[in-house]
Amino acid sequence: MKNLLSFFILLLMFNVAHAQVTSQSEHKIIFQLTDGDPEIHTKFLRQLNNVLTAAPNAKIEVVTHGMGVDLLFQENNRFDKELNTLKELGVNFVVCENTLKQRKLNKDQFLPLANFVPSAILELVIKQEQGWIYIKAGG
Repeated sequence: MKNLLSFFILLLMFNVAHAQVTSQSEHKIIFQLTDGDPEIHTKFLRQLNNVLTAAPNAKIEVVTHGMGVDLLFQENNRFDKELNTLKELGVNFVVCENTLKQRKLNKDQFLPLANFVPSAILELVIKQEQGWIYIKAGG
């Protein structure tokens, strides 16, 4: 019985420690999202939350282009609440204007939280030149 109780206490301590802040630094992370699959979006949003839990001072920008812009569509967006929460936590979501032209989309089709950049690739280059860490999101 004592061993079982000890096991549960250790398990509880591990879970609490696992969810704690591990860094107070202001990490600058830029994510590139090109995948339009909603399942990938679900996993990606969980990943963003995990990063912010472990490093609440992280500065995060998500650059979407290609099919990745689908994450930020306004109509029937099942991630609206999660995206707005992340925006409130400081995550910047941007859409590539080149993609808008190629896919014949308009800015008003996107959630109000979306910002726009002329070129996703150039945005990624500029941020990396400024010292941001690049991570490719999705599949």
